[in-house]
Amino acid sequence: MWNDRGNAMQKKGMELEGLVKSGDVVLAGVSGGADSVCLLLMLLEYRKHCDFFLEAVHVEHGIRGDASRRDAAFVKRLCEKRGVCCRIYPVDVPAYAKGHGLGVEEAARKLRYECFREAAEDYGGRPVKIALAHHADDNAETMLFRLIRGSGLHGLYGMRPARRLAEGVTVIRPLLGMERAEIEAYLKAQEQPYCRDATNEDTDYSRNRIRHKVMPELKAVNTGAVHHMMQSAQMLMELSDYLEEETRRATERVCRDTPDACVIDAVLFSEYPALLIREVLLVTLQKVAGSNRDIGSVHVEELCTLYTRQVGRVICLPYGVRAERVYEGIRLYREEPAVDMERESIEVTGEMLSRAEKEEVVLALPDGRLHLRIRDFSGNMQEIPKKTYTKWFDYGKIKSGLRLRRRESGDYLMIDAAGHTKKLKEYFVNEKIPQEVRDHIWLVADGHHILWVVGYRQNQTYQITDRTKHVLEITFYGGKKNGRDSESNDS
Repeated sequence: MWNDRGNAMQKKGMELEGLVKSGDVVLAGVSGGADSVCLLLMLLEYRKHCDFFLEAVHVEHGIRGDASRRDAAFVKRLCEKRGVCCRIYPVDVPAYAKGHGLGVEEAARKLRYECFREAAEDYGGRPVKIALAHHADDNAETMLFRLIRGSGLHGLYGMRPARRLAEGVTVIRPLLGMERAEIEAYLKAQEQPYCRDATNEDTDYSRNRIRHKVMPELKAVNTGAVHHMMQSAQMLMELSDYLEEETRRATERVCRDTPDACVIDAVLFSEYPALLIREVLLVTLQKVAGSNRDIGSVHVEELCTLYTRQVGRVICLPYGVRAERVYEGIRLYREEPAVDMERESIEVTGEMLSRAEKEEVVLALPDGRLHLRIRDFSGNMQEIPKKTYTKWFDYGKIKSGLRLRRRESGDYLMIDAAGHTKKLKEYFVNEKIPQEVRDHIWLVADGHHILWVVGYRQNQTYQITDRTKHVLEITFYGGKKNGRDSESNDS
């Protein structure tokens, strides 16, 4: 059993018994602030009663100079004192934000998750839990932030206590039922110091403005504001889950897949309520597009309007998706060239690469999909993703289109900067890749010159240098036919 303090904390939302099991690997995000320090202490307390491996992960964002490095040193000392392994990842958030056209907050979030994914890869085969220190006040702020940005029902409840990040990797938030004041009171009782981040006081950031200006006013109106918002969040999450299940059932009934399209039967518009119609249209469009990014209510409304138009009318949607009014209802399809299922190859044309400079290009494959995007590069080598299924290539070195295909006789790799090459067959032998797997591995090729053995090795010729101006980002999402379990990076 937990000690008295542990039991008290658990009643406030420390549902560790449901989130962490014996044998798990728990990667705790520890910034050094009050919330993450409390999380680490509670995990250590719980580890006395549950056999799991605990490791701390600290991401040094490169935003606050010496102060940021002092926080990293604090976390390192804290972990050493508590006997916890600690990884520190230095990243350059400002440079990444500039290079990817992102805000600082969004860039920091993306880089943090990349660091967590990288740490999780070291524990392949074991269940990994990424423990984050979001609490009730954080969730209340998130609910308000999403409300004013026009979030739908699925976003209004804020954050879930647990969500799948990738195969075998789950994000958990054990503190989600606790308020900030309770966390600080707990640390005070433990006489445990923590770091204070001055950027949390900067009201130029939207979330901080909500935290310091809006939330105090709500608590002044009702001291139990956060508690009541969390009760509403729970009800909204249950409602969202119910709607998701009803959407799945309706989609199975009214949507029919063909070899090159998805047809939404007119029965959807005649028999279902407006709310469910919009949900079915949204999930179906996202499925055909291969992504949910930048697809929202405006595109759903276009589909609703299309149904009232004459047969033969076509509208253009993101990711090369086209919607056509047909007698049966609405037909959704992609403009991308169809995959040659016999040869299992697809050409990445110069036109596609040009389009990738403006928007993400998604290519359908027999066992997955390929995402292409051209990005500016700041020269900071730390920005380069260290992920198995996302690679960056020097776009300036690519002279023409590429081809995604399986292996062919004569394929070779450039294995070092000196220009030495190795036959692809020899590489497979050296890597001890089974014969039956080799024919299913995807290759990004320029003729017989292999840029990337997907899931394995990247060619030296096209790698990024500090002189690179633009990068071609290629992400592969697929099953297990490529020789390794792939993962989804959508977050």
